[in-house]
Amino acid sequence: MTDHHPAGSGDGQDVDVLGPYLEVLRARLTGERFEVLIRAVQTTCALLAEDQDAVLKVPAATELAPDLQREYLSLMAVMITGHLDHRLVEIAAPDGGKGWAVVDNTRPYPARPADVRSS
Repeated sequence: MTDHHPAGSGDGQDVDVLGPYLEVLRARLTGERFEVLIRAVQTTCALLAEDQDAVLKVPAATELAPDLQREYLSLMAVMITGHLDHRLVEIAAPDGGKGWAVVDNTRPYPARPADVRSS
């Protein structure tokens, strides 16, 4: 799970979270594992540039260990949203397998109806 709120400068400029995030990943993963992760992300970016449905499936899932699949999804979330306020939630697939959903932590929870709050 990634929960980090970078401090902005207050001048309306976007804070670069991708660079520091990549530095942390590089330090945490071995050189080869980091390279495999970056190649998977580059493949996805190329597919997205060609209007492919790359976000529906982790590319080369057979080459990515489960922990690298999590890193892949987290990195893609950071790249797409530009912030680190997300978490990964494991979900069950209809075929009995497992998958992951990226949940954005920045959106407020919707107001619950009174009948749900009271029960």
